[in-house]
Amino acid sequence: MTDTPKWLLVMQAITGLTETPGSADNPKILAMRDFIAKTFPRQADYCAEYQHDDTPWCGLCADFCMAVCGISGPFGPEDTDRWMWALSWAEDDKFGQRLSRPVEGCVVVMEREGGGHVTFFEYEQDGRYYCRGGNQSDMVNLSSYDPNTVVGLVWPRAAGEAPGPDDVPVEDRQMLERGDEGPDVFDLQEMLNKQSRADLEVDGDFGPATEDAVRSYQQSRQLEVDGIVGQETWNALYDKLPPVLPPAPPEGLTHVQQAAIKDIAANSEIASYAWQDRGQAPDGYIQGMALAFGQFYLNYVRGDTSAIEMAKANTKNQDKDALAWYNDIFLGKGMSNAKDGPDTLRHLWVLLLGLGMRESSGRHCEGRDMSADNVSSDTAEAGMFQTSYNAHSCSKEFDKLFTEYQAPGAPCYLETFKQGVSCSSSEWGCYGSGNGYEFQELCKSCPTFAAASCAITLRNLRQHYGPINRKEAEIRTEADQMFYQVQSYLEEMEAVA
Repeated sequence: MTDTPKWLLVMQAITGLTETPGSADNPKILAMRDFIAKTFPRQADYCAEYQHDDTPWCGLCADFCMAVCGISGPFGPEDTDRWMWALSWAEDDKFGQRLSRPVEGCVVVMEREGGGHVTFFEYEQDGRYYCRGGNQSDMVNLSSYDPNTVVGLVWPRAAGEAPGPDDVPVEDRQMLERGDEGPDVFDLQEMLNKQSRADLEVDGDFGPATEDAVRSYQQSRQLEVDGIVGQETWNALYDKLPPVLPPAPPEGLTHVQQAAIKDIAANSEIASYAWQDRGQAPDGYIQGMALAFGQFYLNYVRGDTSAIEMAKANTKNQDKDALAWYNDIFLGKGMSNAKDGPDTLRHLWVLLLGLGMRESSGRHCEGRDMSADNVSSDTAEAGMFQTSYNAHSCSKEFDKLFTEYQAPGAPCYLETFKQGVSCSSSEWGCYGSGNGYEFQELCKSCPTFAAASCAITLRNLRQHYGPINRKEAEIRTEADQMFYQVQSYLEEMEAVA
């Protein structure tokens, strides 16, 4: 642990000192006055004004402990600027620097009826400050206080810089998560502000904003993204681990490939199909999804782990895997997903095409469900498939895609998806802050990412989608035929290359 400040050690040594009841005085309390006068002679006349221990002596006791260390408390021109006046300890910039969070030994100033109280901080527990000082129930002791009564946390400038977050050994740090409070949270917020420009209010409260900042930090340093500050995250903060440069976005389809695939889609039977309760899809949706499938087919051929995850065989886990949940329907359409490979990848995108029509009628800018009342940035749905960021925990591939498609130049094919779709300004709006907010923006502005993140979620968390649970997303053989044509075209192009 960090070294305990000497003035706090002095206060600990005189713990138990009590004022004398009645008209008599405890000579040890008056001796503190005399010690200060001897140590700082120009304060002698001021010290002489203190005559009896029934006069509040918290400021006297605090100043005595400082004087033992060669430090004077506040001593301004007026009585209310001097150390016997408790509130002066928080108001004299020459004496101390204001702190944003308590540290062991800092001066704690509280306001209460009739004046104030000054004491020294030791630790925090159960949301209360435990402080040691004089005139606490007429004695020197350790007492607990409500932080809401505190008007100042101060470190004496004469003692040098106040201990910072790095002064606490990393092994002494507690695991932190949403809902926690206290000094460790103060330090965490300061570190995140310095190392990742989190712009957090340093208040010691681990709320939603702090959790978002932790997730962003973890993602940028390629740590496990869980919003919980365990030893791995603390070590990274102490080591000042730099952010990892995001991977280069996947190589996109060439202009020639895009034109050919869009032509396949425009002339496909699925382009003119009237979807149940939704009607014909926008031209941009069918053509855009053909491009997105083509992108991930090529990604699969190149060994991309996200595409491989999409193309894995039916896991037979109906609770998690949409292909297992829809198995009878797929088999009824002559689409087997029993093996890893392009066929299973293609069939997954057939399901995606039907889900996007059900969720948004193929509109890339679809906003969140305004009827939902349990909305946060992580639960707000967005885009063609109405996925929300809280699905990201289903697979590491989700976070990988999130990082890849945030990079400039990612193959989003937005201009194609826009065809036949009109978006209002309110639909472009997103909810909340942090990763959840950025996810909503990315789903709308990068439809290929929306499709890919949905594909990963369908394979690992199919209950995320109501239409999937109710088996309302249509499986159309015409969609499979279109995607197969795209696959065949790209196979021929790869062979030529």
